[in-house]
Amino acid sequence: MWVALRRAPRDRRARIIVVRFALWVAWMAGTIAILHWYFRGIFTNFGATGTAVYIGIGICIVMIVAVKRIGERRESSAEKLASVSDELKQALYRDACLLAILLERLGSESYLEKEIPPEITIVTRRVLLDRLAALGLRDKLEAELRDLLLALDEHWTAEQKQRAAPALECFAVLQWVLGLGELRSLTADPKYSVAEVRSIFEVKKPEKLLVLASWDVRQVRDGANRFFTRCWAELVARRAIGNAPEQDVERALEMRAHIQGAGYTGDYLVGAQTITELETAFLLQVARRAYNRWKFLSVLVDVLSGEKAEAEVRRFLSQYFAPPEAVESSAAEKSE
Repeated sequence: MWVALRRAPRDRRARIIVVRFALWVAWMAGTIAILHWYFRGIFTNFGATGTAVYIGIGICIVMIVAVKRIGERRESSAEKLASVSDELKQALYRDACLLAILLERLGSESYLEKEIPPEITIVTRRVLLDRLAALGLRDKLEAELRDLLLALDEHWTAEQKQRAAPALECFAVLQWVLGLGELRSLTADPKYSVAEVRSIFEVKKPEKLLVLASWDVRQVRDGANRFFTRCWAELVARRAIGNAPEQDVERALEMRAHIQGAGYTGDYLVGAQTITELETAFLLQVARRAYNRWKFLSVLVDVLSGEKAEAEVRRFLSQYFAPPEAVESSAAEKSE
């Protein structure tokens, strides 16, 4: 409704929805007035005792439904606990901790781009290395990741920081899969924060985490794939993708025309704007985020279902921090 109100000045379909909503509110107001008159009549005819009986019956019905829902949630929690092994939970948790440490270092390096007063001493590197050792992650750490964390403060290059930034979306996904938070929609502002990254270290018993099963993750993966496909098609239609075949451009234009024919309710909404209405630069950012989410969820589905080893998670995350040549070498070895 909020989206319809914002779009109403320039969108006829939005104005129709606003009018329908206003009529629905009027109907609800009339219904409430009739119910008020009805229950007032019951109180008048049956007195306080009769009214209390009616209220008691209503409370009993609500309690029965609530108890049933609580039981269903407990069964669901038990299924989640049993669907993923303790070993896999601990492995995923260790990967989340390592990613959190790398992202904390990224945040520190980005902060150091500002002018720091001489009286302030930067200790991020030492603190994170101690945390890495305390978690038992330092000895088995890949050489390229260890070198990145061992580098002196303010020694990450601009290229390294830019390459690592998309890993923030991967952390949000991994945190959700571990059952430690909600996953924001791709149509909403991601709102990454250092506090959420650090909260991963508060977990004391990772084997008790309600890690999502592969079938739950698969649905979100498919949704991210559909969203990315829509963004990609729009970029192709705008010829913002270099070397896109003309046939693909024509097909993307046909898709856009079909979606626009259904109005704004037939397209994804980012804020109050459809994919078609987004500026190209912003649409590229949205598409990259959707792509990273889709690819990482694809890896997690394979790992959670047992089709791939847990090491695939670490290998996937390393690409955001390892030098390009190391990533290319790893990809070549994997293909062989």
